[in-house]
Amino acid sequence: MIGFIQGKVISSDGIKVVILTESGIGYEINYGYYASVDSDLGIHIHHHISENDQSLWGFNSLEDKKMFELLKTVNKVGSSKAYPLISQVGTETVIDAIMMEQTSVLTSAKGIGKKMAEQIVLSLKDKVKEFGTTHNKMQPILDIQVEKQDAPKIKSSIDKKLLDETILALDSLGYKEKDMISLIKSSYNESMQTSEELLKVVLREL
Repeated sequence: MIGFIQGKVISSDGIKVVILTESGIGYEINYGYYASVDSDLGIHIHHHISENDQSLWGFNSLEDKKMFELLKTVNKVGSSKAYPLISQVGTETVIDAIMMEQTSVLTSAKGIGKKMAEQIVLSLKDKVKEFGTTHNKMQPILDIQVEKQDAPKIKSSIDKKLLDETILALDSLGYKEKDMISLIKSSYNESMQTSEELLKVVLREL
């Protein structure tokens, strides 16, 4: 079974990505994010195998992959239904929606209707509590120092997932972590809720 693939991006359209590994094999992966062509990309893989088909599904974190696999345990929720919940809604939001029984959040994902959303909540409400606890343990909060000009240092907190996603996005654009980490930290502020917000500020500073 394939669990992780890293290599050069040959093509990417926000639906699928083709990655050429050092061994010379190109893998076509279902990947609901954009990646820069010719950049180096490493992603976690769920390898789906059935009697008539094989497919690869890509994730930016191991937690996203595990949540995807948990969603697939729900009756009639296959890969094509579970994946938009991760790539469009997001793992943390899905966990919160299930725990608070907010089916309208789940139905915002492509292919998820009201009945299926209700089934997901019913099937996973107890299981997702344990998953959420494990997820929080695996994603500790990092304390960083944000320096502002002509002002004392202000201590802010940045979620490790937000930091990792920003680093991954910059890496896909050809920027190395060691060159960007200081700029990421100095660009961050407490009002930022997503890596997209942080990435926009970082790119404006380049």
